[in-house]
Amino acid sequence: MSSRGLFFNVLVGLPGGFLIIMGTFMFNALLGMLFRTGPAAMLVLLSVAALVVGLLARVMQPFHGFITALVAGIIAALILFYLHQAAPAEAGMRLVFGPAGGLVAIGFCILGAWILPLLRRKPK
Repeated sequence: MSSRGLFFNVLVGLPGGFLIIMGTFMFNALLGMLFRTGPAAMLVLLSVAALVVGLLARVMQPFHGFITALVAGIIAALILFYLHQAAPAEAGMRLVFGPAGGLVAIGFCILGAWILPLLRRKPK
């Protein structure tokens, strides 16, 4: 892959990583209005947001969507790492802002990009 291709994958993956984090926080705030949420619910929201962004990355770039989804997951993991380092977190929120949250963001984003061609296949 050329440096130009990598630049464009990073350029598309950067907003994807921010979308994962913003979607997680937004839906956690909305669910928090209805009932009490905890770190496990926020981790589930993070995984769903990462899966959707991985699917969207593959839809937007059919040939290079896997790399774009990987970049989006890495950006989200870096944001979570920064939040883990910069802000004092509650003891329970280390699940989301710790290494588990970063791995979930990367893993589910890659899963979303990988599973889209399988969903599009027509049964024989």
